Amino acid sequence: MHTVQLRTAHATPADAPQFCPVAQLPPLCRPVESGRVRVFRFPLGFRLRFRPRFRLRSIHGRKASMASHPWAKELAVAQAAVLRAARLTKDALSSVHARSKPDASPVTAADLAAQALLTSILRAEFPHDRFVGEEGSAVLRGDPALRDRVHELYSAAAAAAPGCASSPDEMLRLIDLGGQGTGGPRGRFWVMDPVDGTAGFLRGEQYAVALALVEDGAEAVAAIAYPNLRLVGGRVAESSVDSRGLGVMLSAARGHGASVTWLPCAEGPWETRPLARLPPPPDAPPSKLHVVDCDRNRASHRRVVARVCDRLGADFPGTDVWSSHVRYASLILGGGDFWVRTPSGPESWPCIWDHAGAQLIYTEVGGKATDLDNRAVDFGAGRHLSRNRGLVLARAELHEQVVAAVRQEVGQGYVP
Repeated sequence: MHTVQLRTAHATPADAPQFCPVAQLPPLCRPVESGRVRVFRFPLGFRLRFRPRFRLRSIHGRKASMASHPWAKELAVAQAAVLRAARLTKDALSSVHARSKPDASPVTAADLAAQALLTSILRAEFPHDRFVGEEGSAVLRGDPALRDRVHELYSAAAAAAPGCASSPDEMLRLIDLGGQGTGGPRGRFWVMDPVDGTAGFLRGEQYAVALALVEDGAEAVAAIAYPNLRLVGGRVAESSVDSRGLGVMLSAARGHGASVTWLPCAEGPWETRPLARLPPPPDAPPSKLHVVDCDRNRASHRRVVARVCDRLGADFPGTDVWSSHVRYASLILGGGDFWVRTPSGPESWPCIWDHAGAQLIYTEVGGKATDLDNRAVDFGAGRHLSRNRGLVLARAELHEQVVAAVRQEVGQGYVP
């Protein structure tokens, strides 16, 4: 069993991370005294360190105490689950078994095993919650060899975890809880993308393990791992890969700020820090603005994005990455200023798992996310963001300007 320590760097009342309070520990962990710091051992194989009794101030200027955190348990469990799933995917990179989806993007054994792992951990702690996941088990039911490989990966990663499936059939049922999930405007459900950016994953480049809790149609908790992410020159790039560690994890709870955990080594100890607000755009010509996009994304019109950049005076192309969640990381960590997704047709809606969680982290640090009509993104519409037309994400100070430029190109109708 791997043991991982998460610890806080320079934990002071002003910058202490807003994770699980002592008063609201998840039942899957037990406290062990270690001087003034309490260490909580999770059956998931992780050790998280917390410093109790701090008063916190969120990035929005509101005072908050760790004991008052409404999603403390959910956040702690999500972080531990995502870290374990990140390790599973990283370990599986050397022996990927791929199948193809109808849209030609690959599905891997790691993808399916990670979805089963995330679901089993969450279901053990929150048995009444629902799930929405990208993957279903159909490909495994028709391929016994792949099914056995996925179960092997899952069983190795889920050892000693609560809710672990004991048989391949039970694992398939776990996968389908998300694959057949519908979401909706009421209640709680977890959205997961176990390997976002499978094309990058297969190339050994950038991908993400994404998990979010949605309550009554709005994001509440997010934990996202980027196992290969390594910033070079302050930018995110497909080929800049962390080959020795587990990259980085970003997490957030609505109204309580966001945190970053750098994972430069596979075993820890790791440091967690609060994420500062995005700095204002530079007092410089618009050509200094940096766009985030993907030249292989057929769901969005790249030529429209190029014309928007021309209207804004921004350079094009900018940062180009495949994974949607890695594009959010480019906005949060990599100096990106804006990202535009224009629909390629009347039913070209983003999938909820490509945006849930990362969008919460982005808005918690001062970014703004709307659709092309400047409406808030509705995460209660089901498996797709079908109540919105496109997406515009930008630093708050730039958002209105970017929306105006997009509307000049797109207008009231869909892009032809």
